[in-house]
Amino acid sequence: MTLTKRLLLLAVISVLPAIVIWTYTEVSLRRAREAEVNDLAIRQAQLVDAEIERIFDGIHSLLLAVDESPSIRSFDTAACSSYMKAIQGKVPYVLSFVAMDISGHIRCRPTGTIDTRHYFSDRSYFHRALGDKGLVVGDYTPVFEEGDLTPHPVLPLALPIWNDRGDVVGVLAAALDLTWLGQKLKERTVPGDGSLTVADRRGIVLVQNPNPERLVGKLLPPEYLRQAKARDPGTAETTSLDGAHRIIGYIPIATPPHDIYINVGLSTKTAFASINQAARRGFMLIGAALVLALSLSALLSRAFITKPFELVTDGIRAWRQGDYRARIDLPGKSGEFGILARAFNDLMDDVAERQKALQASEERARLALEAGHMGTWWFDPNKNVGGWSTQASTMLGLSHTSEVMDSRYWLEIIHPEDLDRVLQKWQDSVRNHGDYQDEYRIRLPNGSLRWINSKGRVFYDIQKRPAYFIGIFQDITEQKHAEEQQRFFLDELNHRVKNTLTTVQSIASQTLRTTESPSQFKDAFEGRLLALSKTHNLLTRKSWREAELRDVAEQELAPYRKPGDERVTLTGPDVRLPARYAINLGLVLHELVTNAAKYGALSTNTGLLDVTWSIAENDDRPDQLHICWSESGGPPVEAPKRQGFGSRLIRRSIEGELGGFMVLNFAEGGVSYDITVPLAHTSSAAA
Repeated sequence: MTLTKRLLLLAVISVLPAIVIWTYTEVSLRRAREAEVNDLAIRQAQLVDAEIERIFDGIHSLLLAVDESPSIRSFDTAACSSYMKAIQGKVPYVLSFVAMDISGHIRCRPTGTIDTRHYFSDRSYFHRALGDKGLVVGDYTPVFEEGDLTPHPVLPLALPIWNDRGDVVGVLAAALDLTWLGQKLKERTVPGDGSLTVADRRGIVLVQNPNPERLVGKLLPPEYLRQAKARDPGTAETTSLDGAHRIIGYIPIATPPHDIYINVGLSTKTAFASINQAARRGFMLIGAALVLALSLSALLSRAFITKPFELVTDGIRAWRQGDYRARIDLPGKSGEFGILARAFNDLMDDVAERQKALQASEERARLALEAGHMGTWWFDPNKNVGGWSTQASTMLGLSHTSEVMDSRYWLEIIHPEDLDRVLQKWQDSVRNHGDYQDEYRIRLPNGSLRWINSKGRVFYDIQKRPAYFIGIFQDITEQKHAEEQQRFFLDELNHRVKNTLTTVQSIASQTLRTTESPSQFKDAFEGRLLALSKTHNLLTRKSWREAELRDVAEQELAPYRKPGDERVTLTGPDVRLPARYAINLGLVLHELVTNAAKYGALSTNTGLLDVTWSIAENDDRPDQLHICWSESGGPPVEAPKRQGFGSRLIRRSIEGELGGFMVLNFAEGGVSYDITVPLAHTSSAAA
């Protein structure tokens, strides 16, 4: 962490106590307000409860007074209906009264009509009134048919009817207007942004504010149903039926007034408005204090820490980049930074002198390494890091700036056939506490193979564990190629001598079979020997220059071509071959001619040989030279059981030296070779 960041962190830490105090105060105030709002919600619910109980008590008293009327007890239809109509006019919130006998027949109602065809004894309040002998609160009723009303939501309240002997003879019911009840409760008990829900004992909504038209008559949600079935009043923070987030106080069905569920919701937004406003003010004040502290810290750190530190680091950066004349120049009163700068300057005076001597020594070593095609390397096995010199990087196919050893790259470029042996040599050198030396092949990114001679030494720590390796790489590719070329030339010389003798023997044999006199034999035999000699002379004479492919082919086949004889045909464009291509293709053609003369089409008088070549041009890769050697009419062809030196020489020349490929077909009618090699940029087809 930088010094500036540490100073800014210190400024933040200095403000932390204020943040902690503000957070504690905010939490305490919010908890206190939450308890206050919960208590207020309960009190509001109790206020609604009291108001509903007052209304129910009024209706109860009214029903008791009606029940005392003799016309009601005797079910005098005309008198009791007139009496009910007069009372209803005084209590508009009761939409209808109805008196039913013990069987549930309508005997009295304000409209004056009676209904003896229908029984209303199935009403829940009817049976409960007969059983409880007191005021009964019914269920939500959308149509109070027994009161001869049109569809309108009401809540029935009922009392039993006693005769003069004290026997229950019927039920007296009143239909409370739920629309009136909702408006009344809203005016007297519900805050402006609050909510009110009243439901019957089944959980059907009787009163809802706001949105009564959407929710009245609907079943309460499961959460509210659980509250309705609770034993005691309580509070909860939830989403009310109108979708607003509120703190509600509720009174369950089991609490008086019985059979009614009440909840009153207070908006959390309004309830905590003052708390939230105070929290925002406190947050803004603390934020302003934090910004001020950070700004002052940044300004002070820039003046007294960052600027001197940048001057020191600029000087160190210049030294790392090789500018050993750079010095750190700070103002006079720079405190500890000034002391540090003077110490660095004194150190660099000594380093500069040593660096000059080191550069001179390194330059001498570099010249010696370059002259010997060598590069240095080192490796720390404990840290798994290492490095190599610019010369070593170049040998391994890396850029001149890649001086950090990548052990995975080194293992990847080692030829797979040499990898196990190389690793074994490393392990042996560690176990034997000796020097390390090995020769192996590497494959560079461009695909070329190089030979490396690696020498090194293992150094150990005081516990006799390998501490690090140092050594050199030497590119011995040319030396290996020279040794290989020397072996190749010796094998080639031996093979060519044998082939030459065989060819001479074949020429003599064929000449003897086709001439009629010793003089003709002498002339033909000498001519063919001369053609063979010219082929060798052409290969020798043009080994380091361009040569025409046609010349090479004609020289090799000249001993087997007679004037007017069309047994051998050569077809193809003019192609100029570099020296390497001319030598290798000349060797290939010579071997093919020799094989044809020994075993193929040229070994009989009826054999035919067709040699064609062409060039396939390609913009994305080197042009491809395709040569087709096709024999026919010779002896029956059989695939050889083993590969002789000649066949190996052909394959090595095509695939190893020229990077091409060939397809050999031992057909019964005659052997054929399809040869394809990529041409170098210097080789081309003549126009």
